[in-house]
Amino acid sequence: METTSDIVVGIDASADAELALRWTLVHAALTGARIRAVLAWGPGGRPRVVDDISPSIGVDDLERAAMQVLHDAVRRTHPCDLGVDVVERTVYDAPSDALVEESRDALMLVVGARGLARMRRTFVGSVSARCVQEAPVPVVVVRGPAPPQPDRRPILVGVDGSAPSLTALRWAAVEARMRHVPLLVSHCWQPQPPPNAAGLPLFDEAELEKAAGITLDTAVEQGLARNPDIAVEATLVAAAAAYGLIVAARAAQLLVVGARGHGGFGGLLLGSVGHQVVTHAPCPVAVIR
Repeated sequence: METTSDIVVGIDASADAELALRWTLVHAALTGARIRAVLAWGPGGRPRVVDDISPSIGVDDLERAAMQVLHDAVRRTHPCDLGVDVVERTVYDAPSDALVEESRDALMLVVGARGLARMRRTFVGSVSARCVQEAPVPVVVVRGPAPPQPDRRPILVGVDGSAPSLTALRWAAVEARMRHVPLLVSHCWQPQPPPNAAGLPLFDEAELEKAAGITLDTAVEQGLARNPDIAVEATLVAAAAAYGLIVAARAAQLLVVGARGHGGFGGLLLGSVGHQVVTHAPCPVAVIR
């Protein structure tokens, strides 16, 4: 399937979905991309407000109500003078299925961290989690609060020496250049590995730190060789990967990780560390394939 210049963003009438649309509008204004705002309205997955405003449970009425909800969300969020093209699309499917499918010909998929269930006010993280796991393109998971304007905070990227983390580093460098902000490159390492059966340390802590420094320096050299025009700060973080990145993300406007990295100390393995940062980071998280 041919890739379009669209960024797909999921809309479900939740506050986080509107934050996701706001984030996407800023990105699209920088890149010239078109936004495809998608609202899924299949049984059991559509926003409750669709049922609330629909005059009946007929398919035609529900589809019109879904389009109205989508249009209202875009109208509330999209500044008329921004110059970004937004296409509104409703899909009769489950939200995660619709968004993964829509992303197959897109540049990127953007979703809110949490949506609202149809039948009761509960938080549904399964949609964003499945999008991160299955979408074939970079996925950005957005959560509040709304960022300052203009946002001069750095882009943060976690590296562990793996090829996916180098891909994430290059992607983060492009973001930092577009936004004219510094790039913070972090490598997390465990200063106190588990002891062996005799209760003795398996490795010398100084040697572990030295090896971590080599990993960080090598990643910066390999990943940023073609990006000499951005301000880069490389930092070693003596902490478990998820905790170290989540804490560092408090001062960042975006945290970027690879979809899969090395296991072991400091590994960025989606489903463990990747899942934790997507779930708990205080800023938007981009997962790069």
